[in-house]
Amino acid sequence: MIRALIIEDEPANAVRLQKMLLKAEGEIVVAGILQTVRESITWLKNEEHPDVIFMDIRLTDGLSFEIFNRIDISSYVVFTTAYDEYALQAFEVNGIDYLLKPIEQKKLEFSIQRIKGFMTNNVDQSLADVLKKMSTYKSIYRSRFLISYKDFYIPIATNDIAYFTSDNKTVYLTTHANQRYAIRQNLDELIEELDPDEFFKVTRRYIVSVKSISKLSQSFDYKLKLELIPAVNEIILLSREKGISFKNWLDRK
Repeated sequence: MIRALIIEDEPANAVRLQKMLLKAEGEIVVAGILQTVRESITWLKNEEHPDVIFMDIRLTDGLSFEIFNRIDISSYVVFTTAYDEYALQAFEVNGIDYLLKPIEQKKLEFSIQRIKGFMTNNVDQSLADVLKKMSTYKSIYRSRFLISYKDFYIPIATNDIAYFTSDNKTVYLTTHANQRYAIRQNLDELIEELDPDEFFKVTRRYIVSVKSISKLSQSFDYKLKLELIPAVNEIILLSREKGISFKNWLDRK
C-alpha cells in the first residue's frame, strides 16, 4: 500500500488527482489534501510522512519550496507544474518525477510505478541535491503573448498586462492601457505560466497583476473588496481565506 499526500491549492485539481490516484493500479491511500504552505508545514510536523507527496509548486501563500526550508521531508516528491526540459531531466536523474498539468492518467501511473520501484529497492532520495540543481534552471514564466486580433497579430509583454478575466467561457486580458483582447487559454492554464511574484488568482474569474491593484477594503461580511486599475464594472470580493492569502502575498519582502 502506498500512502500519498496531495498539496494543491486548486480544489478541483486536487479532487481530480485524488480520483486518478484511486483509479491507478495498486493500493493507494490519500492521507490528506492540503492547500497552503503553512498548512503543509503544520501537517508534516505532526503526522507520519507519506510514501509520496504530489506537490504543486505555486500555492496561495507562496512557493512550496518554502516547506523544505522548515521540514526535513522523507517522502518521495512528485512535482506537478511546468518547467523546461532541462529542469525536468534534473528531476528524473535524482529519482524525483514531475507531472505536467493537465495530468494524464498514463503518466501518473508511470510515476507511481517508479515510486514503487524506489521503495522496493530502498533507493534514497536526495531532495537537497535536486532542489539545488533546480535553482540553476529558469522556470518558463510567460514573458509575452501573441494576440490574434482581426486579421493581424499583436505581441503583448506580460509586464503590460493588468489582469485576466473569464467571461462567458471566454478569457480576456486587459492591459494597463485598458486594451482588452480575447485569448484561448483558461485561467487555470494561465496561472501556471505566470510569475507568482507578479500575478495572483483572486477569484475563479480573475487573475490580477500586483501593478493593477488600486485599493483593498473590507466588506460588511468580512470579505475583501478589491479595486483595480483599469477599473472594472463589477465588485470583486475575495473570501476570508483567500483574502488572508492575498494580503500575505502583497506583504512579501
